[in-house]
Amino acid sequence: MNNTTSTQQPSSVHPDLLTTVQLVFYAVLFFLGGVGNILVLLVIRAKKRITRRNNDYFIFNLAVGDILVLFVSIPVDFYVKLLNVPYGYVICKFLWPLMTSGLLASIFTLTCMAVERARVVCKPIAPKLQGMQLLAVILMMWIAAVICVLPLAIVAVPDVNSGACHEKWPYMVMRKIYTAALTGIQYIIPLVIITIAYSMLSYRLKVSRQFRIDSIATSEYSIEYRQNIIDKHRNESSKINKNLRTIVILFAIFILPKQVVWLWLDFGGGGSSDNFHHILVFAEVMLYIHSASNPVVYGTIMRDYRQGFKKYLRRLFCCCHMQYYHVHGCSVKGKISPAHRIPTVKDNYYMNPLH
Repeated sequence: MNNTTSTQQPSSVHPDLLTTVQLVFYAVLFFLGGVGNILVLLVIRAKKRITRRNNDYFIFNLAVGDILVLFVSIPVDFYVKLLNVPYGYVICKFLWPLMTSGLLASIFTLTCMAVERARVVCKPIAPKLQGMQLLAVILMMWIAAVICVLPLAIVAVPDVNSGACHEKWPYMVMRKIYTAALTGIQYIIPLVIITIAYSMLSYRLKVSRQFRIDSIATSEYSIEYRQNIIDKHRNESSKINKNLRTIVILFAIFILPKQVVWLWLDFGGGGSSDNFHHILVFAEVMLYIHSASNPVVYGTIMRDYRQGFKKYLRRLFCCCHMQYYHVHGCSVKGKISPAHRIPTVKDNYYMNPLH
């Protein structure tokens, strides 16, 4: 997923050890990231419309962008490396820009989520995004992502000599400007906005928590009860701040290497380095890890997503378990275990929370 010339050369018929490890790692990320993001889509889809929040729609869009990154980039790498084929016009003109647009859409979504969360917490009486407004914001993210990659789709052409994609700019300075601009749009500006938004949110939560603690401390409840409530508020605030820091740190760490690689290529002559290909592979892996880890991060933070993940995974393992007994001609006797029982109203609550 690059915004500059692809330096990946077609591999030999028998991939070397590095390529083999790379493809195995890609396969693991493809499976885990695919399963995680699809679970996110299923959990949100299972919610009743009236219980869906703005954050759910943003997370749904984030999962779509991550799926696009994983399900396009990784299969293309497998296709090129295993079959020893050069990049063609379809990959250079369509698939490479499509990968970058998926990354941009994911980054724009993370940025909008941070801004909306901070706005809701810092200005609770301000009107929230509703219906068509929310859909318009999501649509604008994708339109902006497509506009950002249009220059890449125009100038990218396959190189018959190297078998890679080459950017055919009229002037080298135009290529450098585009790379610098895309780095700012993909990384620097979103990171600054996300950091500021979550810093404001964290400060607001801290002030609100302290106000509640002061109110409880001066109440007429027993000392033991007041201390328990105070500890509970402190633990909740600490957990929220930890989750917010995790989101910012993951974005800062996993998106950075790819930006540095392309800046190095265009501004520092990195393409002439013997280690450039290895560093590029590392940067791509970091990027894929970020796309695969987003469901884990948000699934850990939000209780309804956690419960939804457990429910679908329990159903999956239950079906595999029952299929095993059916294939081997076995029967399950005795009481029905919790994993095999019919879903109850309590189970349905996990998929359609009322909070």
